[in-house]
Amino acid sequence: MRTTSSARSSAARRSDVAHLQDRLASRLLLVFLVPCFIIVLLGVFAYRLSARVGEVEVLERVSYVDRVFRDTRNVPWALAEYSTLAAKYPDNARIYVRLGALYHEDDQDDRAVEFLHRAIALKADEWEAYSTLAYVELSRRNDRSAIDAGETAIRHNDADAQAFNNLAWIYATTRNEQIRDLAKAETYAKKAVTFTRCRQKDYLDTLAEVYRRSGRVEQSADVASTSGLCARPAFASTTTGGR
Repeated sequence: MRTTSSARSSAARRSDVAHLQDRLASRLLLVFLVPCFIIVLLGVFAYRLSARVGEVEVLERVSYVDRVFRDTRNVPWALAEYSTLAAKYPDNARIYVRLGALYHEDDQDDRAVEFLHRAIALKADEWEAYSTLAYVELSRRNDRSAIDAGETAIRHNDADAQAFNNLAWIYATTRNEQIRDLAKAETYAKKAVTFTRCRQKDYLDTLAEVYRRSGRVEQSADVASTSGLCARPAFASTTTGGR
């Protein structure tokens, strides 16, 4: 009986020791995992912070280059600046949009289209890329391609005055009767004019041309003189430029 009792006591002690070892192992594992978890969290935070800093840097540099280019119209300098940014931030669609616009400015439309498609590949809803592509295709007289790009641009940004103006011009002046649509041209031209408070002469010219091609000569002359439609208050838009 003593042998049996002693054996049970030894087994109980071994069980207690094993239990204690399991608890120590669990706590050691917890002590090890908590710092690892914190390190992972800090790593994720640092990565996101780094990405955010990169975005801010891009925005600041893009703003600077845009401002200098508006003042100097120095295309080679702007192309060099944006090419440097593209090499540093190859996943930034906005930079490719700027490069596309600049290559068009430099009469390199094939390169312009290439970079605009790169921007779209990176960000499918980049309305500015579609808007710029519509403008480039319009200048190349690729009316159908310009319409496809322009319509996509206004789907993603229904206040894109430039795209509305370019689309209005194409719908009114295209030689392709399957594309020509004077009613839509008038609607879009009016949007472009009112979005910019009648301050863009090119947009007024587009609306006047739409009226002229619709046989409404008096209204065409009225728009050209900046009266009539432009005498009424209109909505503002952040988008300028265009055909």
